[in-house]
Amino acid sequence: MTEGAILERVRAHLAERAAAADDPHVTVGERVVLVDLRDPADGRLAGLAHRPPGEADGAWPSSVEALTSLSGADDPFSRAVGVATLNAISRPLVDWRVGDPMASLSADVDVVATVGLFRPAFEKFSDVEVRVVERDPPDEVDAPPGVRVRTYGPADAAEAFDGADVCFVTGSTLLYGGLETYLDALSAASVSPVVLVGATASHWPRPAFDAGVDVVAGARVDDPERVRRRVEGGECATDLHDEGVTKVFVAAEGETPKLSLPEEPYGESRTTETRP
Repeated sequence: MTEGAILERVRAHLAERAAAADDPHVTVGERVVLVDLRDPADGRLAGLAHRPPGEADGAWPSSVEALTSLSGADDPFSRAVGVATLNAISRPLVDWRVGDPMASLSADVDVVATVGLFRPAFEKFSDVEVRVVERDPPDEVDAPPGVRVRTYGPADAAEAFDGADVCFVTGSTLLYGGLETYLDALSAASVSPVVLVGATASHWPRPAFDAGVDVVAGARVDDPERVRRRVEGGECATDLHDEGVTKVFVAAEGETPKLSLPEEPYGESRTTETRP
């Protein structure tokens, strides 16, 4: 399933909520995009997404429905605004648990694959090999002692995934494309679990689960106004954690080998219909 098909399913599932919501605000920062809106049942909601390079082309639509339609746009910038809107609408519907799967590796994990360069996460790893797939891979990556990093281009993803115990895939693939190709390669290499990670991935997760993702690890905006001010100040999603944003995740039904995931629930959601 392509990233476009995943987002189309999310958009269709949320159509009724999008039609009822109003008063959207789009905030474009240096590193992230924030969309906050008003839901008639849940009040002010907000969602984040990675900010692609480039500049906004004109004014954004004034309706929530129109903003969600941008998740099907061809250019990554507009798509990011649409995805952030979907993330905001999804907020009360996901049975999130508090925690960070990147900090939950089991002791028997030897090889970690990533799609995207998650530099801050290396501090959470110990005595592992990390194979990083990047669109423009650097020759060298600084890492803490005990973490051995190798980099690969997209064409060499199958080599990077071969023998990996777990893979973390950046949610930015929903904006730039390539998610289906990576998921197919991970399935062929029998890598499990596969974690779709990042603020961009913080929406209704069932389509991602159906596509082969085992865990969705996102970001839940708890204080929209506080986060808006920090986004305007140029902070990235990592800077926002514990500053109005909480790291959360949801797992598909079944076991999640290689991860020791915490059990603490975030709180009551309006529905737990999140799994396949």
